[in-house]
Amino acid sequence: MCYSLLMYLQNSYRITATTDINVLEPVFAASDFDVIIMDAEPTEKIADLCKKLKMSNNNTPVILTYVYRNQIKELESGIKQYVNSIFYKPFDLNEVSSKLSALMVN
Repeated sequence: MCYSLLMYLQNSYRITATTDINVLEPVFAASDFDVIIMDAEPTEKIADLCKKLKMSNNNTPVILTYVYRNQIKELESGIKQYVNSIFYKPFDLNEVSSKLSALMVN
């Protein structure tokens, strides 16, 4: 998923990709990003990470992508305050692109 999205967006954006969620916070702290897209199902760890990212730089949009499951809707409701958008898989890449463009303007 990460590499498919990377290939799709690389012509319009400068992309840094990682498949290791543990390096996201240090990489984010060391660089200036326009947007963060995380492909991760909501967990307490992901909620804490989203909160930290949002608090450290409130202007950087955070987007979460995952397959929706009814069992995680409570976690999702808690995480929504720290992300700008959630894309449920499978998602329409044109929709992702247009929402990203809108987030980048704000």
